[in-house]
Amino acid sequence: MEQMKHLIFDFDGVLGDTWSVRNSALMQLENKSLEQVINESDAYFSQPNHSRKHDITKECLAEKLEWTRKYGEMVKKMDYDLFHEFIDELKKVKEKKMAIVSSGSKIYIEKKIKKLKLEFTHVLTFEDHYSKEEKVEAVCRDWGVKPKEAYYFTDAQTDVMELRDIMDAKRIIGCSWGYQGYYKLIEVLPDEQILKDYEDVHSVLENL
Repeated sequence: MEQMKHLIFDFDGVLGDTWSVRNSALMQLENKSLEQVINESDAYFSQPNHSRKHDITKECLAEKLEWTRKYGEMVKKMDYDLFHEFIDELKKVKEKKMAIVSSGSKIYIEKKIKKLKLEFTHVLTFEDHYSKEEKVEAVCRDWGVKPKEAYYFTDAQTDVMELRDIMDAKRIIGCSWGYQGYYKLIEVLPDEQILKDYEDVHSVLENL
């Protein structure tokens, strides 16, 4: 009998092709140029932002939540595509449980995944919790497994930095088609843990 695989996914840049709409939304919300948004994004995704050990006040968190909702409504109206080729490969993986743990907004994420022929046991977003570590732990607790037994798929350095203390570092998998791309992911992940093509997910799950 094939062993159950526990797969957790970031959404933006992994399942959702949201780079262009993200930039457009940030340009409007923050009145910035595309160049400013891209430069700030590179810095944002290269350092921990959603760690358990943060010093953000309740007032600041409330402001961030309100901003995230405005951003979510804007992205939802803009619409965006999904990485269908990757999703098709995921459908081929047998004996799996899947969840989404994202720092994005539930407002635009849930709209899309309802149309997929994939079943996610959890969709945890910024609205559910600030810390990605605690969201991953909540998912694994419900699954009855330890975080080190699960895989996490990401497109950004920040996720690697935030999750490698609670997860098996070998099971954090980079998706090179996402926001930061291969040459940023290789700074924090071994080459064999970076998917260059969508179908690479099968060899990674078999060998790591």
